Amino acid sequence: MNVNGKFYPLWGQFVERKGEFIGGTLEDHDPDIQRFHNKPFASTTITDIRLKPNGEDSAMFCVDGADFTCAGSVKFLGITAGEEGWITLAGYAGHPWRFKGPADKEPA
Repeated sequence: MNVNGKFYPLWGQFVERKGEFIGGTLEDHDPDIQRFHNKPFASTTITDIRLKPNGEDSAMFCVDGADFTCAGSVKFLGITAGEEGWITLAGYAGHPWRFKGPADKEPA
């Protein structure tokens, strides 16, 4: 996937396969949610997955949900160890967020 004249095969594959994830679950495990809302994480249903320009020379990977979006600059975002069946990411500040497709959809 090409954004700002650069190719992003890792992040682009999620955009190209977003049909496998739409209707699935997005969770934000930001420590502030635990501290201020007394919940272990926030959860929502995935509505879209995008890769959009982030400045003139980078891209932002976004997983949109019905209630919130989790996103990160591809310069700082990385896939990290997590629970089986989930794609777990951490960005610049290091707090994790994760997503997975709905249980009734088989991966391609």
